[in-house]
Formats: sequence, C-alpha cells, structure tokens
Amino acid sequence: MAPGASTDSRNGQATIRPRKLTGDNSDDEKMDLRLKIDDLNSRTQTPTFIFVLTFFAALGGFLFGYDTGVISGAMILLRNSFSLSSVWQELIVSVTIAAAAIFALIGGFLNDRLGRRPVIMGASLLFTLGSIMMAVSKDKFALLAGRVVVGAGIGEYLSHM
Repeated sequence: MAPGASTDSRNGQATIRPRKLTGDNSDDEKMDLRLKIDDLNSRTQTPTFIFVLTFFAALGGFLFGYDTGVISGAMILLRNSFSLSSVWQELIVSVTIAAAAIFALIGGFLNDRLGRRPVIMGASLLFTLGSIMMAVSKDKFALLAGRVVVGAGIGEYLSHM
C-alpha cells in the first residue's frame, strides 16, 4: 500500500486519499495548530487612549439624553429663579437642539478634516464647558449661552455617528 493510501471499506481496494480526510495527524497539521495558537497569544493590547475615547463617547451619548430629559423638570425651577417668560423658556429649551443641528453639519466637515478622535474629544470638552457655564450662570443670557455651547458639543458628537 502507498504511504498516503487507505483502504476503501466498500470494495477493499487501496485508494489514495488526502491525509486530512483519513484523520492522520501529520506534523504539518500540528505545526499549523501551533501557529494559530501562537497567533492568538500574540495579539496586541488595546491602547489606553481607545478606552478613554470610548468612555468620552459613551458619556457624550448619556449626557445628551440626560440633558434633553432633565430640562423639562428643571424648567419649573429655572422659570422662577430667572423670571423667564414663555418666549425665554422656549428659547432655553430649543436653542440646544438648534445648535446641535447646526454643529452636526460643522462637525461632519471637522470629521473629514481632523478625524473622529479629535472631534469626539472636542465635543466632550464643549459639553463640559457648557455644563459649567450653565451651573455658574447668574442671569438668563449666561444660561442661554451655556445651552448653546452644550448644543454645539452635542452636534459635534452626533456628527461622527
């Protein structure tokens, strides 16, 4: 019988079949398996910057939803604290969405020019800055400006999606 041959059980004759079909564990197969296992072990680790970037991207999404939802409850207190008319209430609520729409267009351009990472980091910075501006605002104009900056951060964040 030839070295690569096996017996066909149907007619008892020797036929040549590939070793992989006969179940022989050749040295080539063992070497291939070792190379595959070594390839799994040698994968590179994810850089820390990617984890930080992912955290800020997730934080931006969370803050967008939180900001949109919390303004309705906060408007009761803001109306009394800043003596807001109906027009000012509408402005403070809607200016964030308007700024987000405008800055989503600008963010698309920035994504093409600078890349996604700097835009996401910039959006996170804008959102943080706008949140601080709203927290320390003493009048309705500063509050409105903070809402515009938050909207800019939201728009830039949404532009990379």
